Amino acid sequence: MAAAAVLALVAAGPTPPAATTSPAVDLATQARLQKVRAQVVDHAQDVAAHGASPADLLARIDADLSAVAHPDADMPAADRQALDLVAQLDASLAEQLISGSYATPSGEPGATELVVRSSADTSAQPLALYLPASYTAKRSAPLILMLHAQGQTESELLAVPFLRALADQTGAIFAVPYARGDKEYDDTTAGDVYDALAVLRGGLNVDRRRVYLSGVSLGGFVLFMVAPLHPEQWSALLAIAGSLTNDDKQSVVRAMAGKQVFLVIGADDPSIKAQYVRGAADYLLANGVESRLYEQPHGLHTLQSLQPSVERAWRDMLAGMRNVAPDTDFPSPQPETSRHT
Repeated sequence: MAAAAVLALVAAGPTPPAATTSPAVDLATQARLQKVRAQVVDHAQDVAAHGASPADLLARIDADLSAVAHPDADMPAADRQALDLVAQLDASLAEQLISGSYATPSGEPGATELVVRSSADTSAQPLALYLPASYTAKRSAPLILMLHAQGQTESELLAVPFLRALADQTGAIFAVPYARGDKEYDDTTAGDVYDALAVLRGGLNVDRRRVYLSGVSLGGFVLFMVAPLHPEQWSALLAIAGSLTNDDKQSVVRAMAGKQVFLVIGADDPSIKAQYVRGAADYLLANGVESRLYEQPHGLHTLQSLQPSVERAWRDMLAGMRNVAPDTDFPSPQPETSRHT
């Protein structure tokens, strides 16, 4: 993008929210966001040169500023902390894209924002990472790579409190790639997922027998397009408020034979009918893929309403082991009989 076009695009962005003195607001976070916003404006050409969109970055920061400066008065403390975490991760992303110096997995427990260079076009692709408190480089840990919902960023999904709590409780590495946001699925977006997987496996002690692909809503559909490309990379799949479709069902059953697919749906989901997901689970089972259905009573199309079933599916998924290559010393347990729970 030409320098003049970059500057014009940035200048056309909305005015950031004014600072607030509300006692509930983390003023340090707000100050960091204000500072990094000004830096993005001043260094828009650098951000673009590093393969990112200055306008998209400013939109993130402005949304964070608004959320942090004006939180709902009755918002639970955990949700306030999640807002702050999103802001901190997005600020870190902006700082990396300005400098062109990208963080790599450090092995330190907690949440971090990484930047992965796309193997397709060298663009800078965000990757949010959470390492559980128990993580140590001396012991391998399972990895759950989760694809976000439409209109959601990688930092927003990673900040969901109960998902990070689950990662801590189960000792799982939890990561969310941005994968071009809401861009229509294609080989490039799929490549971003596998680029993220390569970075995580290269920089962390990942148990290769326990690598899982998950997704929420839109991500719960896209995972069924991504996984069949390299099924040997995945131990099992977990779709939350998502499902396979008629377009990809045959490739899924060919790719996931002998592996498990976990499906979570709300009984009262207004967007995706539970009956459709029940049918998908039955189709998988009838075609040689172990399926486990978790239908949440009164559940809607939100993670919070599905939390009990997500927690059960997550734990059940981690309780199994993948089939491994025959030249290893690891056992290859057979999948259990499918059951709906």
